[in-house]
Amino acid sequence: MTIDFPHGWWGTDLGSARVSMGTYELYSTESLPVVDESRFDGTFGWLLPDAPHDPLRAMEVAALEQHVELPPAFKRFMGSQVLMDSIPSCTGCDFDLAPRPVPSPVEPEAQLVRFLRDQQDCVIWYLYLRPGAEPFVIASPWLLEIVGLEEVDPDTLVANMVRSADGFEQFIHRFWLENSLWFSVNEGDESTDEMDLYLAHYTTAGSRG
Repeated sequence: MTIDFPHGWWGTDLGSARVSMGTYELYSTESLPVVDESRFDGTFGWLLPDAPHDPLRAMEVAALEQHVELPPAFKRFMGSQVLMDSIPSCTGCDFDLAPRPVPSPVEPEAQLVRFLRDQQDCVIWYLYLRPGAEPFVIASPWLLEIVGLEEVDPDTLVANMVRSADGFEQFIHRFWLENSLWFSVNEGDESTDEMDLYLAHYTTAGSRG
């Protein structure tokens, strides 16, 4: 059986334009600004053109791929320390590639690959791999690799597995954009036209309300 996961985005505040009741808040997918995905070609050139591969990271990705087939964009990004270092995090998140995939606790034929986690494990992000389907990104406040989840009610498990993005590069782009914007509105870092347009989605909506 294919699970229809809830959709949403575990994000932070964006200053007064988008408030958060805590470190993270789960925002509905429908409330998020639409972004231009025409640049998403798996190279991450929109982030940093011609970023080099890192031998150690590439070895980790190659070792993981002995157990599961990974999408090209995932291998490109997770194989480059330079690309990973180009993503800021206002909450201290780290790219933390799991050495092996684990079975999904709700779809045993599917597999999870952890790739990003909050420093206090408030939220953990996984690549979700279904046979014959495009991989997508799941976020959970639970560490889905632990033993014993098979004893948890399936509906509770699904409720704590939120589909954050339909593809890996889409997720990385929004994560990069939102964290960069956080530092702009809260710390005074320089903004870009793309960031200003993203923020305007909230400020314009607020002025109408």
